[in-house]
Amino acid sequence: MLSHTSVLQAMDGRAEQLGLCLHGLREPVRGMAGCLGVEVRRLPHDAALWVLESRWQSAAAMQAFFAAPQLQQVLDRAMQQGLLRSLHCEAA
Repeated sequence: MLSHTSVLQAMDGRAEQLGLCLHGLREPVRGMAGCLGVEVRRLPHDAALWVLESRWQSAAAMQAFFAAPQLQQVLDRAMQQGLLRSLHCEAA
């Protein structure tokens, strides 16, 4: 099993909108081949930080997630609408 974690920081005053974008990813990602689970949550110590965590059966399945149009669309929209201050990713 492989996991991928992204920590996304919203621009000031835009955390709710960023969260809505991220929550829109849950169902499409859950339906992807090899997805063992996906979770979107806000960090309790900083309301501007969101975590997108996913678990995958294989490296190929995780790579398909990175290339998925849904992920690209959400990140593009977050950038275009000025919702995203920073993005940090880690795979294990």
